[in-house]
Amino acid sequence: MNANEKLVRDFYEAMGRGDGKALATAIGPETQWIILGESELAGTYTGPDEIFDFWKVVYKKTGGGLGLSLRDVLANDERAVALVDVTGSRDGNALEERQLVEYEIKDSRFVSGTFVYERPWVYDAFWE
Repeated sequence: MNANEKLVRDFYEAMGRGDGKALATAIGPETQWIILGESELAGTYTGPDEIFDFWKVVYKKTGGGLGLSLRDVLANDERAVALVDVTGSRDGNALEERQLVEYEIKDSRFVSGTFVYERPWVYDAFWE
């Protein structure tokens, strides 16, 4: 298994068990999380503080966060692509959406993650 594939798989496993310490080791001060779309959560989050704050907002707004089921990871020595099924509920609305995340990776840390939804209008509407 490619080292970047392992990094991404381990990262999703750490998210699933709520292991903040493990998550923090993969995110550096320059790491950018780029959330595409038009929702109130769209934007660029830089560094551990902003990324963890973003996750806290998602957790609070959904009453426990989104369910992330990793379908597959494709990786080389510079990047990885994660194929993810995302589920959640908020204010009586359900979300079931496919997500593609392109991660740029350097020295076993995420440089960036760009999050794209198969149907961005569905994801955006979920947050309205």
